[in-house]
Amino acid sequence: MFSLPQTLRSRALVAIALCWLGTSTSGASDMAGGYALGVVTGADGLVIDLHGMADPESGTPVSSKTVFHIASLSKQITAAALAMAIREGRVSLDDPLMMHVPEAAHYGSELNVGHLLYFTSGLTEAYDVPRDGGIPWTTQYYFTVDDAIEASLSVPELQFEPGSEWRYNNINFQLIAELLERVYGQPFSALTKEKLFMPLGMTATLINDDITLAIPNRAPGVVPRIPEAVEQLRSAGIDARLEGGPMVIRRNAPHYGGSGVMTSMEDWLKWQREMLLQEVFGKEFWELMFSTRAYDHPKANDAFGLVHSDLDGVPTVWFAGNDIDGSSYMLASPTAQLAAACFSNNPLFDCRAEAQQAFRRALED
Repeated sequence: MFSLPQTLRSRALVAIALCWLGTSTSGASDMAGGYALGVVTGADGLVIDLHGMADPESGTPVSSKTVFHIASLSKQITAAALAMAIREGRVSLDDPLMMHVPEAAHYGSELNVGHLLYFTSGLTEAYDVPRDGGIPWTTQYYFTVDDAIEASLSVPELQFEPGSEWRYNNINFQLIAELLERVYGQPFSALTKEKLFMPLGMTATLINDDITLAIPNRAPGVVPRIPEAVEQLRSAGIDARLEGGPMVIRRNAPHYGGSGVMTSMEDWLKWQREMLLQEVFGKEFWELMFSTRAYDHPKANDAFGLVHSDLDGVPTVWFAGNDIDGSSYMLASPTAQLAAACFSNNPLFDCRAEAQQAFRRALED
């Protein structure tokens, strides 16, 4: 399976809804998006398996160069930029947030950068704060990182004392991206390109901070036109109808930090290969990326945008993402020198199951 330096396998288009939703393939509405599945084994080789449609409007199938929005997998990229800043002595996890973001001074000096990274800050998720005019916070409606930060910091008090509870949210990583922009004096998109993407040759990868930008090979979100999906869109003020083929969903809000990374499977496997081999950024960088901290709550397996776990007894780090325009999942084991990832432009697709199954198959081989 991994005897060649690179193996690329493409399958004919399949009826995605049959595989994903257990429905009939008799109608056009059953076709909903596609996915890319990748496996990398250290320096020995990689496999990319492709299914379905990247863009139903143009009839473009998924390829190894199809660019997906990887949603919350973006957090490990934000965390990696933070790790770079820490290694360069520009930031410390023990720095009070107010040192870099004075607008957060009303929360006091006890709230620090480490609390953001490990989801124990007590900050209010911006999406829980009502927007003017009752506009939803979904990414179909335009809002920026600045909008999200302003909304979150408008809440007078923290939800809990920093370090006392664990609560997953996006504002933590949006603030990390913001403080890095201030520390380096450049846009987060330029910073990540210079520090992370270019050194690894990830030329198709970017931070989607400009919704007017044309992104070659981009896969828009695609969901089956089923009643549940239609109702969800209607509840967000979108005039969706039950008649027609699959529904195309586009990301219209350029927020980033917690999400916003656009990449192809071909590019992403370069990132995961580096996670295994540690040749470009070095062992000390990856030791930092995999490091954890103990707080006054029981969850202690978070790392830098990664979660420590094991799969069938093999130690791994993993993370998952989901947004209106896609689903994503990755896992990697430097110990086993094996990693896998799955990207889909259908937010209903179970990328976790596909990536874990591919990981298990590779272990058996």
